[in-house]
Amino acid sequence: MKSLKITAPFGEIFLRSVLYLLLFCAALELFARTPAAHIFFPRESYGTSHPHFEVQLRRLRDRIAAGEQVDCIFIGNSQVLYGLQPSVVEDAYHEQTGKTIHCQNFGLGGLTPLTAGPLTRVLIKNFHPSLIVFETGVLDYSTSNMEGTDVSIMSSPWMKYQLGVFSVDGWLYEHSNGFRLIFGIDRAIKAIEENDTEIEADGHSTLMGQTETPMEDQLKHFEASLEALQITERHVGGLKKLLSIHSKQVQIIVIETPTHPVFYASKRKVRNLYPDFEKMLVFQTSQAGVPLWLSREALDLPAETWHDLAHLNEDGAVLLSRQLGQFLATVYTPPTSP
Repeated sequence: MKSLKITAPFGEIFLRSVLYLLLFCAALELFARTPAAHIFFPRESYGTSHPHFEVQLRRLRDRIAAGEQVDCIFIGNSQVLYGLQPSVVEDAYHEQTGKTIHCQNFGLGGLTPLTAGPLTRVLIKNFHPSLIVFETGVLDYSTSNMEGTDVSIMSSPWMKYQLGVFSVDGWLYEHSNGFRLIFGIDRAIKAIEENDTEIEADGHSTLMGQTETPMEDQLKHFEASLEALQITERHVGGLKKLLSIHSKQVQIIVIETPTHPVFYASKRKVRNLYPDFEKMLVFQTSQAGVPLWLSREALDLPAETWHDLAHLNEDGAVLLSRQLGQFLATVYTPPTSP
């Protein structure tokens, strides 16, 4: 006797499942391309673990999408993020030249010369600035600063894809709004948990007043990196890769990060390394034909303009930004719009 068997139409169920999944993905992608999506998904992900990268990229993309022009992008570590105010630079430049430039801050906490070159290439490829200002200081040249941030940025599938290394997730990060928004949920949760830095539309973030942390405790925080200060071939190699981008189409300018005077007064390692750092910067920039602004020679920042030993507060940022705008007026002419 034959037994009665009920067989599920597996092929039909599978095809329907695939169809529903495709319809869901298409609906998500369409929704992700609407302004309403950013209300529900406030952050995007580009596959990095860096706390500032996605926000800075979003700020820059939003300005371009709004039809704004960006001539100049500032790059560097958190001292750029808090210390360079684009609107003040623009005003000072206009006062000196009568010409208008549009600047964006792309400061990333912990960025070193190792990643400055690849980051610059990606920014030029996507946003077409005619000027990149790279800020670097003697404290950047510590062997203890040579990994963390660089890995968090360069391990991004999107960054690799931009630099010519293909991957499926790199392609999706670039082309799919829905993919970026879904994975951005994790970034949004972390931002809430970590009391994330508030970054303005021009990429600048403000530190108010002065920290209450005692000077001695601040110095202890820097002990490990100060002991590891050393101008290595890797650091210089990273700087040279950045300088090699300098051309008639995209000008590179290097400025020195202001360093709190207490480091020179109390830390012999900083005092001893600074002449070598300055000599290296002068040599490398002159070899590449890149303008260099040594801020230590030009600035005398009062104690009350520092938020802490590493960062300028809102008053210090205005002073530094105004001086930078005046310096740019002597070395940079924006290209004539067609």
